[in-house]
Amino acid sequence: MGIFKAAVASASGMAGDQWKEFFYCDSLPEDRIMVRGVKRTSANSSNKGDQEIITDGSIIAVADGQCAIVVSNGKVISILTDPGENEFRTGETYGVFSGSKKGSFGKEFFNRLSFGGDAPPTTQRVYYLNMKIILNNPFGNGMEVPVRIHDEARGLDIDCSLIMSGVYSYRIVDPAKIYKQVIGNVKHVYMTSYLASQMKADVDSTLLSAVGEVCVGSFRPSALGSFIPELTEQVIERANTVLGELRGIEIVNLAFEVFKLTDPDTGIIRQIQVASVAMDPLMGAAMLTSAQADAMRDAASNTMGMGTDPSWKDRRL
Repeated sequence: MGIFKAAVASASGMAGDQWKEFFYCDSLPEDRIMVRGVKRTSANSSNKGDQEIITDGSIIAVADGQCAIVVSNGKVISILTDPGENEFRTGETYGVFSGSKKGSFGKEFFNRLSFGGDAPPTTQRVYYLNMKIILNNPFGNGMEVPVRIHDEARGLDIDCSLIMSGVYSYRIVDPAKIYKQVIGNVKHVYMTSYLASQMKADVDSTLLSAVGEVCVGSFRPSALGSFIPELTEQVIERANTVLGELRGIEIVNLAFEVFKLTDPDTGIIRQIQVASVAMDPLMGAAMLTSAQADAMRDAASNTMGMGTDPSWKDRRL
């Protein structure tokens, strides 16, 4: 009796799964890396099959800026990157309208029967990956990086703190790698926020090492901005080596919003520069002359003020 019920369940389940399906995903917002594809059926459709089964002959549509990953029993069996409609065909799932061989029906029927008619022996899913550039990912957040400021002409040699922060953009370049090594067989959706802290840490650590190699030599504080192009190139190159190998991701662009010395360090450097100028005899004499001229102007201004004040004579008495 149990075998009869299982046979009925197997036949009933296959009746729902024999209809071809259509998979499509709307444009993915930049806060999502991957979503699971859902079968598109009409209200009048007889396709009420299992969500874990994709019938042979079904259509998987891929839009621009996306790629579809087809997973069967936990294994990636197909990656669809070209926009357009793609026909799904593996020979594992029977469909009346898909042109499947009759032998496939019997094979699938008895496979389901061996599982009691309820649990399908094949679990298949479609996932859609966001292949667009994902923008506005912060790095640095005002972190302070040690840097040596060296100016031989002013006798300046001091360790300072460089404040840096900005944003970077990235995209997925290896769908199979990020699925296998990072995301896996998620139930519904994988958000960009799940990667945010790790990505920031990777970029920040790369930035720290790059500053130590790029910002070297004798230079004045005003020359710090000239290091930005080379520093940006170094960070992108080094970070992509790690991110590409571990996650199938590459950084597309990186831009600094803040790149300057701390205010206390800037003040100290200015004091040292002024003191260095004063040590030069000619510059020192010029500064003394300028100071004396300022004092004389102030004194003259005060004298004129007393002469024009109507109450001055009264105060003198």
